[in-house]
Amino acid sequence: MTPEEILVSAGDIIRRDGWYQGETDDGDPESGAVCLMGAIGRAATGDSRSEEVTIWRDGVMEEANRAVQRVIDILGRTDVGVWNDDQGRTVEDVLLVLKQAAA
Repeated sequence: MTPEEILVSAGDIIRRDGWYQGETDDGDPESGAVCLMGAIGRAATGDSRSEEVTIWRDGVMEEANRAVQRVIDILGRTDVGVWNDDQGRTVEDVLLVLKQAAA
């Protein structure tokens, strides 16, 4: 998948499975609600906790890292998890960032 495809898929995952704050996911790394980074991980690898495992097949992690970098560029900050978990954050904010990063 390209970074753009990963980002679009991450938005689809959040719309389908729900958005989560405070942790990568709600306890189910394959189909539960996810944070922004968890959605990117699940889109790229099928597992929201993909950063905890080594998945280098077919350049998947390289493309996922490029997707994350696009989010960082949109946010203008590297602490994506802190941004996701901000008390004032909404799912609409997260989906907008994914859409902008995928464009």
